[in-house]
Amino acid sequence: MNKLLLSALVLASIVSCGKDNKVSSGGAPVQGVSGYSNGLLTGTSAASAQDLITKINSPATFGEGLILTSTGSSNQKCGTKWGFINYCYGSSSGGNYAMYSGMTWNQLALQNPNLSYTYFRSHTVHSSVNIATKQAELIQLVNRATYIQVSGALYYVTVPEATYVVDIRYPIQANPSALKNSQGEDYLIGAF
Repeated sequence: MNKLLLSALVLASIVSCGKDNKVSSGGAPVQGVSGYSNGLLTGTSAASAQDLITKINSPATFGEGLILTSTGSSNQKCGTKWGFINYCYGSSSGGNYAMYSGMTWNQLALQNPNLSYTYFRSHTVHSSVNIATKQAELIQLVNRATYIQVSGALYYVTVPEATYVVDIRYPIQANPSALKNSQGEDYLIGAF
């Protein structure tokens, strides 16, 4: 009888091993992070994606970068990432933002409810863009990513057709703040 009981227990444990009838849907859920489901990202990219999604889920974490101004002809601080993505940070040389020096981008947007963010390819995004819509757009971008790298306040999100820059120094409505694709590049040049 003992042999029969032991055999039944061994057989039951063998049958149940690995049988949960679940199919993996991608990335594992992260405590406090909703929306992340990209199973392609592993290692540092997954950690960067989870960090970015956490920030997207808390849009108040965006826009705390200071308005930069200078006495020269340009009020922008520009840079290049990976030798091909240009991005600028600061107010446009065409705008007079010296009086806003030291303010955050969120403070500027609060004082100027009709603010529009202007990009290199001449398109604009109004500051009144629905935040929930923008959050969904950015989460979808992260979930399509094949690679994500973070450098300070900048998240470089690579998808099959482009590389985007999400810059948390700008308000969430102004993001992604730059992109590079087969048609060229685009980046935020200022707010008017």
